Order: sequence, then structure tokens, then C-alpha cells
Amino acid sequence: MDERWYQRRSVLGGTAFAAAGVTVGVAAETLLGPGPTPAAAEQTGPWTYVPPGGSIQRAIAGGATAVMLGHGEYPLTEPLVPTRGCTIRGAGQRTRLRAARSMDAMIAIGDGRSVDGVSISDLVLDCADRAGIGIDLDITGTSRFYKGEPDAVCRLDNLAVYMPALDGVAYRGSDTQACVTSRVRVRQAGRYGFRVEAPDSWWIACEATTRRQTGSSAGFYVGPPIPGSDGIGGANNFFQACKAWYCRDYGWHVKGERNKFIGCESQDTRAHGWFIEADRNVFTGCVADTSGSRDLGAGANEADGFFVGQGDQTSLVGCQAFDRKPAGQAPQQRYGFNVPAAMADQGRVAGHTGWDNLTGLLNRR
Repeated sequence: MDERWYQRRSVLGGTAFAAAGVTVGVAAETLLGPGPTPAAAEQTGPWTYVPPGGSIQRAIAGGATAVMLGHGEYPLTEPLVPTRGCTIRGAGQRTRLRAARSMDAMIAIGDGRSVDGVSISDLVLDCADRAGIGIDLDITGTSRFYKGEPDAVCRLDNLAVYMPALDGVAYRGSDTQACVTSRVRVRQAGRYGFRVEAPDSWWIACEATTRRQTGSSAGFYVGPPIPGSDGIGGANNFFQACKAWYCRDYGWHVKGERNKFIGCESQDTRAHGWFIEADRNVFTGCVADTSGSRDLGAGANEADGFFVGQGDQTSLVGCQAFDRKPAGQAPQQRYGFNVPAAMADQGRVAGHTGWDNLTGLLNRR
């Protein structure tokens, strides 16, 4: 995938979130802002149809738990907060929620409280570098969960999140668990495409790019809470067929334990494709393609496909690391696999392949 068109546009982000970790408060305004009153919501069976320009939050506050959106734009001037068991479904790419002013998140699931069974699908979130987070799952407490469930059991599917000032989707809070995120594409995140600080959930066929070089940004961050967050740590999660590409720092930054990565990929990153700092993780059939990319300002021999900091109880099985030499340029990826010597010698790197790594396929440190 080629992101050079984006470089030519030189869209480097606004001033509302000039540094990672900035929090912006939201004044009390309606979702609609100034302008003519749109058509009212309509009830069709269990569904409440909110027309473009209408207030989704007003419909939810009125008791709607199954909200259908149409073709058109829905400007938000404050975060959308779904209630327990709420489903919000659009009509695909032509259903567009747009951040019309600075806010912490476009959709706040839980907002630090007890909420379960929320489902968001089939729409676009345009953060426009105004919203810090596209979707923020921050669920704490299990009060009145369905049938006494111990987990929030939320679903995100078939979504696109564009230009979040910080993170595309964030998972935190002590009870953001048993959630499934599938077919979600995050583009041009300011910090993390997916920020995973909660355990026991699934990601399937998701992808992310980033647009700011901070020294620690990543397409996927899986680990302990970042400063100022209330997460409990990304552990015991499943990632399948997910991809980080064109990332200004890491593709994947893994700092949590007991996570499973199956058939996932990093492609075209400035820093390591996979920066694995924590132990006790499993990587099966994962790929690193062209880390240390010159297109992103990296120099030769600066980044590895897989860099493993600890490997006493981590395994890489059937993984692949290569520099594909885009546009016929000389390779820049340093090692395909840069691991502790004991990890390689004791067989925890097995069936690995790769080519055109500038210094070598496997480095035992």
C-alpha cells in the first residue's frame, strides 16, 4: 500500500492535539449545533431511523436502543454516548459521523461507567483531527449486565475511522472484556490505530496506519495503561489477520502478556515492524514487510522486522520477515528477527523465513 499521496498533501495535523496525551474538554452543546432543525426520527418496528443531520443522542435519550442511520452526514459537537444494549447501524461508507469541534472522543462507550451489549456497525467516523479518539471503550462496573455477565460483550464491525488526533479505537476500563472488533480500518491516527489496554477480547481483519512520528506511536499498541489512562492492561487477547501499515514509528508495539497473534502483518514502518517488549506471547504465521522504510524517513540498518526484548516464554512459529525493496531500491530492514540468543537456541523461533534483510535474517543477541 502506497501512502505517498498523503505525504504530498503535507497534512500534519492541527493544534488541538499537538502532543500525545492531550485531553480536550467539551462544552455543553447540542449535537446539531446552529442551523435548521432536521427531520425528526421515525420509528419502524424495533428500529428508530435518524435522518442525516438529526440528533442520534436525542433519539437514544428518548429510549431508542436500535438506531438506524441513512446516507448522509451526522455532525457531532459532543461525544455520542450509547446506553446499555444499544445498537447503532449505518448504511456503509455513505453514513458519515463527523467531528464538528474538538472533543475527547466521537463515540464514548461506557464513559467510565457500567454499560454492556453495545454494537456499532457499518459507518464512517471522520475525526478530522478534532476528536482525540474515534471510539473509546471505557467500561467499569458490571451492574445490571445481561444475565449477570461478567464482561461488557460489545461489538464493533465494518467501520472506518479517519484522522483521529490520538487513537482510532481505545479499549480500557476494568470491564471492557469479551468484545469483538472486526473489519475496522483506522487511517492516519495521530498516536495509535488501536490502543489495547484491556484483556480478553478479539480483533479480526482490522488495519491501521499512523501519520505522526512521536518515537512511540504504533498501528497497534497492546500493553499496560499509558500515562493518564485507567486501563488494566492488554493481556490474553486474540488478533487474527490484522495489519499495521505505513506507520511512522512501530507497526505493532506489544507490552502485554499472554496475547495470541495469528496471521498478522506489519508493512512499511519507520521503526521495528514488531517491537515485542513483554514475554509470554505467541506469534504464528506473522509477517514483517519492509521495516525501516526510507519512504518514512528511516535510515538503513535502523529497524528490524521482529525485535524481541524478552523471549523466555515467547514463541515465533512460521513467521516471515523481508525487505521487498519497493520501487527497486536497496533494502533497509536490518535483521528479520532480532531475538535473545536463548530464544533461538532453545527452539522458540521455528520455521522462520525471509529475504533481503540488510544485515541478516536472524540475530542472536
